[in-house]
Amino acid sequence: MKRLLFAAGTAVLLMTGAGCSSGIMSSITGSDTVEGKWDLAFDLPSGWVQVEGYAQPNTELPTLSEDVNHTMEMITLQSTNKPIARTTTPAASISVESYVTTNYTKIDVDTLDPRRAIPKDAEDLGNGFFKAAPVVKDCVPGSCTTTYYFKTADGAKYMFTVWVNGQDESAARSVILSAKVVTQPTDTVPAATTGTVQTK
Repeated sequence: MKRLLFAAGTAVLLMTGAGCSSGIMSSITGSDTVEGKWDLAFDLPSGWVQVEGYAQPNTELPTLSEDVNHTMEMITLQSTNKPIARTTTPAASISVESYVTTNYTKIDVDTLDPRRAIPKDAEDLGNGFFKAAPVVKDCVPGSCTTTYYFKTADGAKYMFTVWVNGQDESAARSVILSAKVVTQPTDTVPAATTGTVQTK
């Protein structure tokens, strides 16, 4: 009987010790640290890219740059590494293989003025995320949008404008809801006065 009690007590101590050890290791390894080049970091599916924000191209294609940094007001997350031409076709001299017009998801992420109000009729998704009420209107593929918002614990606000063509919007929603505030920046930007490189 004594042996059984001793064994049980030892098991409890081991379990308690393991719990403490896990908590210590968590703080040592910095598992709560979020690294990223921009203000927010995202879990992107395979094949997706995070690039400098760009508008709908007209006759010329933008050069997609993955050199994102924290000074940018807008970035783009998308399911392809090619520029997306949503509603207009680039010049005939541009190879059609160099851009995408169908089968894509594009999310423009804008930094908002903290004083800007999130629409009252937006659906509260929890954890600071909101989805704007749909706008009922006729629109052609590539021009229909869905809008999400994110308000961080410190009051910063972001807007996500989503375009989906030939893909399921659930992927965009998952990417948006994966957003986390960056606590350890990894971007580098030129210093304004010294010309040296500084980290956020």
